Amino acid sequence: MGIREVADAAGVSITTVSHALNGKGRINERTRRRVQQVAEQLGYRPNTVARSLAGGRSGLIGLAIAQTSDGEFAISDIAFYSHLMNAATIAAFDRGYALVLASGAQEAAWNNLWLDGLIVVDPIRDDPLCAEFRGRGIPVVTTGRIPEEDGGHWVDCNHFEATPAILDHLAARGARRIALIGTAPITSYSLDTRAAYQQWCKQHDQEPMIAVARAEESAGFETTQKLLRRAGRPDAIYAMLDRLAIGALLAAQAEGLSVPGQLQVAGCTDSDAGKREHLTAIVVPPEQIGRAAVAMVADLIEGREPPEQHVWVPTRIVPRRSTRRKALVRERLPA
Repeated sequence: MGIREVADAAGVSITTVSHALNGKGRINERTRRRVQQVAEQLGYRPNTVARSLAGGRSGLIGLAIAQTSDGEFAISDIAFYSHLMNAATIAAFDRGYALVLASGAQEAAWNNLWLDGLIVVDPIRDDPLCAEFRGRGIPVVTTGRIPEEDGGHWVDCNHFEATPAILDHLAARGARRIALIGTAPITSYSLDTRAAYQQWCKQHDQEPMIAVARAEESAGFETTQKLLRRAGRPDAIYAMLDRLAIGALLAAQAEGLSVPGQLQVAGCTDSDAGKREHLTAIVVPPEQIGRAAVAMVADLIEGREPPEQHVWVPTRIVPRRSTRRKALVRERLPA
């Protein structure tokens, strides 16, 4: 079934059908709806390759994870990124695009690709990949914000709200010395979490305990061991990544501390590994983030301003065995 058959059935020109289905041209809304209804009834599906070539587009959207000073890692290294990638791939296909995946450090590979748009996950300050593609006039959407930048199009989670919520959760279960283990403060989620933690500590008259670690279980283990062997050791740990939190659980076991009796542990992002370890977690929905980023960059590619330039994706806390089940005071968890 082709566009000519749709035009004949709707009693309009081929140009009118094209404009009605692509959202272009000056045609009245009644005609547009009529053409769309006929196309749906006939089972018409546009040839996305031909449409892209006719519009001077490749039909490709890039997805890159910004690389940090901690070293390179593959998208598949962290479950959160894998889920985001899978959801984004399906969402892109539904919009008539294909997703190209590569490391943010492989600049030469990106320069050889004809991309219509780019999604950068967890960009760093003055992110070079974002700057390069913006300079070419190619739409860029980030998941997480570029630090110290007010503009841009992005999808993010509000760690200024999520962080005090999980700290309140720990405090309600008896924690009085809560340490924060996180990655280097060069991404928005790391900076936001650190700032929210420091503000919470000030409000609750607690001396901050902040440790920086690589995004690996082994680094979480080593960092937690050092914290547990210091004077005035923490009685709870909040880790910015579930991998760090799992390392913290292993360190507690190695030090002979019971969880959650002598040490409570919670992490940000949820995973199958965290569930197996009964880890209390802040759920950051990667699928929702991936779909929202694709919708936003597709709108920009097609010449439409997205409904929202900045999208906040909600988080929630899932309490598990790594924190005490019963709160000592009444608490309200975010939905």
